[in-house]
Amino acid sequence: MATISDVARLAGLSVSTVSRVINDSPHVSPKKRKLVKEAMNQLGYVPLPAARQLRGSSSKSLAVVVPRIVNPFFSHLIDAIERTLVSAEFNTIIVQTYGSKKQELNALELLKMQQVDGVILCSLENEWSVISEYLKFGKIVLANEYLKDLPIPMIYADQYQGLKSGTEYLIKQGFKNIAYATGRKTLSIAPLGSDFDSDRFHGFQDALQDADMSYNSNLIFYNAHTEEDGNNILDSILQLEDKPDAIIAGSDEVAAGIVEEARSRGVLVPSQLGILGIDDQPMSSKLNIPLSTIRQPVDEMGIKAAQVMISELDGNKERNIELLKLEVIPRQSA
Repeated sequence: MATISDVARLAGLSVSTVSRVINDSPHVSPKKRKLVKEAMNQLGYVPLPAARQLRGSSSKSLAVVVPRIVNPFFSHLIDAIERTLVSAEFNTIIVQTYGSKKQELNALELLKMQQVDGVILCSLENEWSVISEYLKFGKIVLANEYLKDLPIPMIYADQYQGLKSGTEYLIKQGFKNIAYATGRKTLSIAPLGSDFDSDRFHGFQDALQDADMSYNSNLIFYNAHTEEDGNNILDSILQLEDKPDAIIAGSDEVAAGIVEEARSRGVLVPSQLGILGIDDQPMSSKLNIPLSTIRQPVDEMGIKAAQVMISELDGNKERNIELLKLEVIPRQSA
């Protein structure tokens, strides 16, 4: 990482002049100030906060980035990560993106400003070409989300096999017209192993094809994140002429909303509509109609992500890839 001396050398000025520019002293000419700024940008130099300089090279803080902490999957993931980091005497800064690219970049700016030693990204909002620019400032680990062939550690579950097993389970229960809900605004189908959402849909599609069935594009529901979104999905289903007899929701939270709205609208679960969630959140078994779901190994994922980050900060140069298994949990809703 570049030092203040490197900046001074490239700018052709003294270290004291560079220091005055960094501290925004008025006693520096615009020409010299411009030379220093250009050298800092070229070298990727970021001044260390004074408190950080006093206590050494490590902030002993890490950022964990999630879309919404109120989603039980992410709150439990954060809990597993933070428990592990606390045992290693690291502080945790939690950043919620709410699906915003700008919010994700704000979290990565903490890395650039040396306020954290690393960032654990539990979702991805920006393109990798944007995120990768921050690797020169510190460590980045992906947990839950993944992209093919990235040069960083990734801890994630086998979404393809999980969704394939879940769809096969519904087919074995006799369901023939299966709907699908996703948190994304669109479906982008990439080669298997490319990313989270594409692999989920591949698993769904392949299970249908193996049973000589196909998906109906009118039964794909997008941008589903909350119980309210689940309520709205059930309302949309009731307005269809070709109604599904089952649905795979993108999360237990969405599935719970579908179950709730089905009960209030007189739709019998599972005889008229089978409902399969994803995650196996604690509330899933406690609903009035216990939720069939695909269990994600959230605790294991969080612990491993934190352990890998600590290992990276300790100088481990290996590219850690951990692929975890999902499991279908049969209950009353399907």
